[in-house]
Amino acid sequence: MGKSSNRRSNIELLRIFAALGIVVLHYNNANIGGGFTAAADGSNNQFVMICFESLFICAVDLFILISGYFLRDSKKSDLLKPVKLLAMYLIFETAFYLIKELPKDEPFLLKRFFCYYAPSYWFIFVYIALYLISPFISVMWNNLSKNAKKTLLMISALLFSVLPIFWESVTLMSDKCIWDEDSISFYGLLQGTSPIGIFGSGAGYTIVNFVLLYLIGCFIKDLEEENIRFKNSVLCILLLINVAAIVGWTYAEFHFTGTVVFATTAWNYENPFVISEAVIIFLIFKNMRIKNNKVINTLALAAFPTYLIHINIMGYFKIPEFVKQGTSVFILHLFGTVLLNYLICFVIFKIYDLITCPLYRYISDKWQKHRFIEVP
Repeated sequence: MGKSSNRRSNIELLRIFAALGIVVLHYNNANIGGGFTAAADGSNNQFVMICFESLFICAVDLFILISGYFLRDSKKSDLLKPVKLLAMYLIFETAFYLIKELPKDEPFLLKRFFCYYAPSYWFIFVYIALYLISPFISVMWNNLSKNAKKTLLMISALLFSVLPIFWESVTLMSDKCIWDEDSISFYGLLQGTSPIGIFGSGAGYTIVNFVLLYLIGCFIKDLEEENIRFKNSVLCILLLINVAAIVGWTYAEFHFTGTVVFATTAWNYENPFVISEAVIIFLIFKNMRIKNNKVINTLALAAFPTYLIHINIMGYFKIPEFVKQGTSVFILHLFGTVLLNYLICFVIFKIYDLITCPLYRYISDKWQKHRFIEVP
């Protein structure tokens, strides 16, 4: 959203890492790239995919940590920012709908039309909700004592991470329901006992998880100001252990439940291991000493547009075909797909930015009244 020259290149590199990670996740995703549906159970390719999935599953959490870290002292939200995000989302998806569907010369179907707008873009709406209330969260955080902050984090982590993932795991492993078969849902023996809602944690795809991560981002900023540092050598070891724990959890649940491997709760965004992985990776990148790098800062501007654009072009890479190939071919295709996706998205965004930048500059100059949500 801001000028690349005003950004810290190590964190901008982290944004790129997170965006690439989301492309990896969607490469694997059964409904988007189709990777997991094409890989045979127990194959080397499936193992590689599980390892990459376990490493990058924290990508979304990383974006929220970054927000909490940088917005900790902010007392206002700029309404132009969500307007720009929503406009970009609507313009890109409408454009891809027209490009991909009009040549088919088929009858208009409302369901197909709306498939271009949901549900893959849930992040936009939950993130905007978080951004709009972020000044209030930040003011609350900054008015707490040091001990109160720690207590709040511990309680929040217990209620919105530890207990929910326990709920989700038991639910997955249970094929029974407390209600009849004619009930509206089948959520296992613990239905109605989740601290987040009657239908559980939503795998962490919720404002609850985002607020928790935002608070952790604020806490990391506090630690930095107290000159508390962690060596990258130690952090890298912890990251390997963390990834191994997620991989182990995935296989254990897969063998215990007999369901498809990607149904595991190990990859839920509220999983304590996923959250801790995001924190470790954030700290690793934060410790990097990178001078103001224009290349990194410029490329990082495409991080969010990549999230919007890449889903629409994943099908052109014929992912299932390459997942069935030898492991070396599959890995090369994976890396090639991810990097090429990012570069394509960057080019599309630069063209979009070139066209819309004058318009938004004009709107920014004219729209001053009632534009900001500010906490006195």
